[in-house]
Parts: sequence; structure tokens; C-alpha cells
Amino acid sequence: MYKFKVDISEKDYNNFIKNYSMAPITQDYRWANVKKDWDNTLCGLYKDDKLVAGALLLIKKFPFNLKMIYSPKGFLIDYTNKKELKEFTKGIKEYAKKINAFVVKIDPLIAIKEEYYDTIMKKDSKKSVKNYSINNDKKIDNLKSCGYIHCGFKKNIGAYIQPRFNMAISLINEENKNISEKDLLNSFKRNAKRYYGDFSSKRGISYLCLHDNAYIDDFYRTIKSTEDRQGISLRSIDYFKRIMNSFKDDAYMYIAQVDISKFIDFLNQEIKKEKDENLKNKYLKQIDDAKIAGEKYGNIISIASTLAIIPPNKKGIKKVEYLYAGTFEEVLPYLNANASLHIYSFIDMLKKGYHYADLEGVEGTFDDHLSNTKSKYNPIVFEFIGEFDLSINKFWYFIFSKFSVQLKKIYRIVKGR
Repeated sequence: MYKFKVDISEKDYNNFIKNYSMAPITQDYRWANVKKDWDNTLCGLYKDDKLVAGALLLIKKFPFNLKMIYSPKGFLIDYTNKKELKEFTKGIKEYAKKINAFVVKIDPLIAIKEEYYDTIMKKDSKKSVKNYSINNDKKIDNLKSCGYIHCGFKKNIGAYIQPRFNMAISLINEENKNISEKDLLNSFKRNAKRYYGDFSSKRGISYLCLHDNAYIDDFYRTIKSTEDRQGISLRSIDYFKRIMNSFKDDAYMYIAQVDISKFIDFLNQEIKKEKDENLKNKYLKQIDDAKIAGEKYGNIISIASTLAIIPPNKKGIKKVEYLYAGTFEEVLPYLNANASLHIYSFIDMLKKGYHYADLEGVEGTFDDHLSNTKSKYNPIVFEFIGEFDLSINKFWYFIFSKFSVQLKKIYRIVKGR
């Protein structure tokens, strides 16, 4: 006997998601605290009083009292079980009609392909373990048979709410067992791993791992520097504060810092040993750079950062999600602290027993700077199926799907944005 419920308790939902393999952080109930501009509810499907499927639903308000329901990287359900998917969909539709939602949008973690980047681009023979693409045809067929409309296979990173292509560092072998730290390091490209270890420690670089906002200003400075350099706009500092306040010990803010005094000492030692005048001049120039940076920002300077959230599930396949990263290139950019910091964090997550370190979205053509940067770490490329829509109000769904860009512009004008 199935029963669909909304506004289920966080306790029931959390007990369920703990045991749901491959649960994304965007289905963690705490994600709703981050998305403060959306209303939200937790829903679930019970079979004989046992929760067998669930979802965090985010609800966006539109003009004319219309709403859109979005379940980010949801639902949490066995997509191969057509009966349960049908019952869950029935409950979702009834709820959507009740609140006047014209569409329910999902982007489930169903992969079409999961292959190493080098296998795709260089025809390398290395095979990746398959976790996200198991039974993908059956899952997709079941979604379509339950009335979900597939939104296509666009490759652009901004074509959908979530990117269809992700790059993730595999911390496991083909048996889903964690690899060794040595094997992980050996898998990275030389232009990444050369900056980890002695290279960074000798130059005065150290790392912090935080679970609070103690260094939020330093973190945001690296993010803002990256935004300005790339001509993009990501998030406000308040957004990052909400993440840290919501996820607490499950949020890992990694920061790389350089000790200017130690870096200058290192350079002076190198100059004493060096016979090549060109290299001596290079080191002297770096000393000048370091002194200027020290006068402006102090002796200890945060120069790179990344923010990762560990998954809500404690069983099955566990994927850490790296949401943001930045480099304060105004200070000693040739130290490449971003590379060494990421490797430091990957090793940390490997030691904690996680299976993937997901660096998130890239362009499906792999010709963007994100792909170039992330490919240094021997990533697996997840090509996800993308978005599915469940049309609730056919008229408004047609209007929205055909004229969504124009409607957004009009809405901003009306709201005075």
C-alpha cells in the first residue's frame, strides 16, 4: 500500500537519505536553507509506512500566481522500479496542481556515459567504473512512460539549470575500492602534481581546512578575484555564509596560504646556490613581488581556496561535490597554489573513504578553460541525461517552454531589476 506525503519531517527524510547511494547534496534538506529565494518542502512515498522514495522540492513563484517545482538532481527513487515511480509521480502531480504549479522539473543523476577524459579525447584504453550509468535505458524509458518530457542533449554549460557534463576525480578502482594515495598522485598530470609536496612546502605554502566562516573574507577574496579575471559573476558573500552555516561540519572550506617571510628565505637560499644569472634575476624579481605583497596584505596571505560539501548518504557510492574554487592571482600566481590545494583536498577526501571528488560542470565540447584546468587531474566525465519536465498545466507550460527567455526579461523589468 503506497501513500505519498508532503511536508514530511526532516528526521524521516534524513534517515532515508543516509542510506540512499549516490545522494547529491542538492537533495540534502539543508540545501533549502541555501536557496532562500525559493519556497520548499520535503516529500516522500511510503510503502506500508516505510519511506521508499523522497525528494527536496524547491518552489519558484512566477507572475499570475504560477509556480514552478524543481527537484535539483532529484528525485531520490529507484528509477528502475516503474510502479514506485508511477505512484511517486501521481503524488507529485496532485501536489503541483494544489499549489498551482505549471511544471515539475527534475535533472536526475542518470548518466549516459562515464568515461575518463583521456579515453574520450585521446582514445586512451583506461576504463572507468560504471555507477551512474547502470540500467540507464530502463530508467529513462520509465520516466518517459510516466509522462516526463526530456529536454534534449544540449552541450552548453548554461543550457539547463544544472550542467549536463561534469568532471569528477575517481578515488576508486573498477571494484569501487579506494585506491592508494600514491596511485592517485601518479594519475595526475605533471603540470598539476609538480606543485604539490616539496615545491609548495619549501616556498612557505600551508593549508587550512575549515567548517565555519572564520576565513570567509579570505575565501571570498579569492572567488572575487577569479570572477573579475574571467569576467563572470558567481555568488555573494552571504551565499557562501549560508552554505557554511547550513552544512557546518559537512562543509569543507580549504584555503592555501603563503608565508611571505618563508618564501623570501627560500628564494635567498636558491640565489646563493644558483650560478645561472637568469635564474638569479628571476628569483630577485620574485623577492620584490613578495615584499610588495607583504606590505599590502601582510605576511600570511590566503592565495587559493575551494569549497567542498560531503554527501548526505553514509552508505553506497559517496560523491563529494566541489562547488567553488578561486585563486588570488594578485599575489605570486606562479606558485600555482590552486593546483596543490586541490590535490591536498583530494587526498583528504580519499583518506575519509569517499568515492568521487566532483569538480562539477564543464562545456560538453571540452573547449572551455574549466575543462582545461580540471583535465589536469585525470577526471572521469559524467554525461548526465539532463532535464525532464512533468507538464501540469499544458497552456502555461507551452508558454514557458517556448518563451522562457523573453518572459524572464519582462519579469525583471516589472520587478525593476
